[in-house]
Amino acid sequence: MKIDWGFMRLVSYCAIAVAVVIAYPLSSITSREIVQSVIAGGLASLLHLLLGYAAIEVGFEKPNTTFLKIILGGTVIRLLLLVGIVLLLVKVFAFHTLSLMISLLFFYMMNLALEIHLLQKKVSLKN
Repeated sequence: MKIDWGFMRLVSYCAIAVAVVIAYPLSSITSREIVQSVIAGGLASLLHLLLGYAAIEVGFEKPNTTFLKIILGGTVIRLLLLVGIVLLLVKVFAFHTLSLMISLLFFYMMNLALEIHLLQKKVSLKN
């Protein structure tokens, strides 16, 4: 599997931009517990994105039915893994639930847009 360094740079730039924009307001207004929950939500979503990227890279050159099986099956596995991570963070490590879920939702939507961008880019290069 080859690595698309352009996409990885885009992911890095987005993560750094979000961190720069929310770091000061979040740390000055909220508690340390909430800041840690937001960081954990961002990291969990980043793991979800990287696993999705790997699934796209593995399945893209395969026939359409195989590609869909890899992507849809991978999505189910990734979501179950994400639920497991959230349960672990909330039940075992007692992270702040509301801030974890809101940050996870925000980062998930941002990373989903990045995944869609990657797929559009790969399809346009293939054609």
